[in-house]
Amino acid sequence: MICVDASVAAKWFFEEEHSTLANGLLQRAFETGESIIAPPLLPSEFTNILRQRMRRRLLDRAEARAILTHFLALPIALRAPITLYDRALLLAEGFNLPAVYDAHYVAVADLLNATLWTADQRLPRNLDGKLPFVRSIAEWLP
Repeated sequence: MICVDASVAAKWFFEEEHSTLANGLLQRAFETGESIIAPPLLPSEFTNILRQRMRRRLLDRAEARAILTHFLALPIALRAPITLYDRALLLAEGFNLPAVYDAHYVAVADLLNATLWTADQRLPRNLDGKLPFVRSIAEWLP
């Protein structure tokens, strides 16, 4: 089972560094039937990415809405185990994360025994290698 954050999901739709790797991860999940999970905040964060691109005039409304429709159709299971929010709070505190948002992805991956793939270089660095199931998309090998 794999867990993805918004930084990886964005790479499925926008040409950025490591987009090829992120798309490879998605394609492999489709081919193998491996489940893709995320906490419930993923669609909100992805929508925010679209809005920020609209504000910078990189996308117009129609493009953003089309991408959002495509994103929402992806087979990503949004999971919120009963202890998700408590676990996220403890992880954020324990690793001195500046916000609890990133900790939600870590918590859902931890609670459901998944590998979390992120393109956020700060998150693995903040975790200092203590949670090996949190991986940078730059490390993904086809």
